[in-house]
Amino acid sequence: MKTQIRILTLVASSLLLFAACGEHDHHDHNGDHSHDNDHDHEYHRITVWEENREWMVKFELHENSGRIEGHLYATENSSAVHNVSGTLRFEHDETVENEAEIEHVSGGKYEFELFFGDSDTPNLVAELTAGGETFRIDFGETDRYAGHPHSPADEVVEFEKERQWLLDFTTEAAEYRAIPELVSAIGRAVPDLNHVMEVISPVDGHIDPDDLAILPVAGERVGRGDLITAISPPLTAENSWVQKRLAYIQAQEAYERAQRLIENNAISYREYQLREREYEARRAGYEHFIGHGENGTTHIIDDNDHLYLKASKDGVISRVYVTPGRQISSGDPILSLYNPDYLWLELTGYSDDFEQLTEIHGIELKTGRDQHVTLDENQISLISRDEQSDITGTRSMVVISTVNRDKKLKANQPVQAKIMTGSGEAGVTVPANALFDEESHFVVFVQHSGDQFERRVVRPGARYDGYVTITEGLSEGERVVTEGVYPLHLATGNAEIGHGHSH
Repeated sequence: MKTQIRILTLVASSLLLFAACGEHDHHDHNGDHSHDNDHDHEYHRITVWEENREWMVKFELHENSGRIEGHLYATENSSAVHNVSGTLRFEHDETVENEAEIEHVSGGKYEFELFFGDSDTPNLVAELTAGGETFRIDFGETDRYAGHPHSPADEVVEFEKERQWLLDFTTEAAEYRAIPELVSAIGRAVPDLNHVMEVISPVDGHIDPDDLAILPVAGERVGRGDLITAISPPLTAENSWVQKRLAYIQAQEAYERAQRLIENNAISYREYQLREREYEARRAGYEHFIGHGENGTTHIIDDNDHLYLKASKDGVISRVYVTPGRQISSGDPILSLYNPDYLWLELTGYSDDFEQLTEIHGIELKTGRDQHVTLDENQISLISRDEQSDITGTRSMVVISTVNRDKKLKANQPVQAKIMTGSGEAGVTVPANALFDEESHFVVFVQHSGDQFERRVVRPGARYDGYVTITEGLSEGERVVTEGVYPLHLATGNAEIGHGHSH
């Protein structure tokens, strides 16, 4: 019964439509809507991209009534542009045939209606103002008798601008650029040995167990003047710190007494000189013994029965060799620290590949799942290369220094490296995040207009510095989605995949 009602309704609607069309034949000024596609809403689209802006007109073409009606969509940096004002018009031979103000609907969407004039193929032009700037956008020729919109591909999916504006959604044109010749390697970032500082014990003794909180741990950052540790020297021992300190104090007191006596001519000048030389020798030995002032990496504070070691430079602790309460001897290492601004990259790869490393023009490092660091040739320097780093003889190692002031790398961090050895050949490239991995193949989403996209299989090639070469399936100038790929993948999941063609 429901089916019969639908059929009857369809027949009745058709008869009414036929009657209406016949009536329009007698009233041309109202327009013939038999070709207007009001029911099918077949939209023509024209999109213009200018730097970070996108302007799209999406309109229905009413052939016999001689008009177009639709919407202008204004986008900047993937967001809707609000408060756009101005006009759309038809121009022919520099003459304005018809002009209409745009009216704001919502977000970056504005509606308009225009009538054809004497020309059937005028240029559609917009004169707009937004954010204090004025724009003239030439959308090109509009054909009154264009008929049905041309589909840019076999399978095109619409992804509305309103949905795009809710996302971080960007597109970019494929460009020719050179992807360099690359050598793959793995390894890690380590402290630059030229900027590693060892803290050694100036005396025999033991690490004070009562100062547990002072002793830093590996990975901890210390600043100039920070306490590093406390040492308790033995009170009795041959050539001990206590003996040297006592001998120095006694020599100092004897010298000060000699100064007073020489002023009163109570001692000979020769005896005064003996006291002075004794004091200078004891003082030099004491200061050298405890490292008075700055002694490389430490400043040592004499606090009677303790020696406190303070850092004389900023750095990061790379290794601690002692524990609280441990006995140590003069010259034993206590800890080492390094300057994190300077690192080495120890990279291992196949020897055959490393034979190409006559010059290194840059390195791309993968430091995490989606984290990359790119270093150009001004940021790196080859330190050494080992032609054979394993017993098989198939692998080699290179050591490369780099400045790390932006702290993008950490010491002992594992890395995967692509070492640039030459300029390579130019090819069609897109940002690497435009690729979507569908396990058996890679796809990109080609943008044909502001809201029309094609899911296309491509063949990727070499990658470097965030870009990937597309060896098959994409042409220079075609736009692809670079941000918002996954939401578009979900929206086009049931679409048949276009396989493109070789370029």
